[in-house]
Amino acid sequence: MDDILLAGLIAGSPTPDNWRIIDDSLRTEPYGLIIRKGDPEFKALVDKTLVTMMKSGEFAELYAKWFTKPVPPKNVNLNFPMPVPLKDAVANPNDKGV
Repeated sequence: MDDILLAGLIAGSPTPDNWRIIDDSLRTEPYGLIIRKGDPEFKALVDKTLVTMMKSGEFAELYAKWFTKPVPPKNVNLNFPMPVPLKDAVANPNDKGV
């Protein structure tokens, strides 16, 4: 199962401290953005925006806001630090996905 979905199930359980996602992953599934085909200007804008966010630290701040801190309205904290493959992708942006 996707580990972020597991993190959500753990965070919503009555005893989240009784659960842990193991460090070893059985597989890695890529994530990406879907944009319309045949619009290189729009793709360039999206790429530039994401790279700017990654290099400025804004991407990491937004990740932390949604995955490592309490999220309103229920203030559920997924306690899901950024995985190493995503950290690597943020450090070395490309358009190939994670």
